[in-house]
Amino acid sequence: MYLTVDVHYSGVFARNPLKYLDLEKITVRDVDFGGFSYKEFLLWLRNLTNGRCDNVYYCSRKETLGEGIIRIDSDADYWEFVEATYTPEAELDVYIDHQNDPILDWAENEVLSDGNWYDLDDNEEEDDNEEEDHKEEEDD
Repeated sequence: MYLTVDVHYSGVFARNPLKYLDLEKITVRDVDFGGFSYKEFLLWLRNLTNGRCDNVYYCSRKETLGEGIIRIDSDADYWEFVEATYTPEAELDVYIDHQNDPILDWAENEVLSDGNWYDLDDNEEEDDNEEEDHKEEEDD
């Protein structure tokens, strides 16, 4: 028995928290991903979604995208995905990004603090503004 995978393919990623706003998804069952090479997997995705598959990611449904998103960008990445599909508790989603957004950077910037998501880049800007305000006070 193989797992069920939802392939999200016509939407876009959004930040804070990282999520995929998808217009369409296809649920596939009983696909032996171990029977594909990486290039065959990309071809299979292209045929399934009738579109480009330049940036492919996957994530366990048990994790948020910010915590668990992984890019499939090489043979080695693909075989890690295949290994994940064979774990008994595997519940995976595949995502296709058409915008070439820095998804992994966005995921790294998310930090869970007090139940709220923060973007580290935004916090650094606030810190810089506070330092400038403090410096101006000292100059007065």
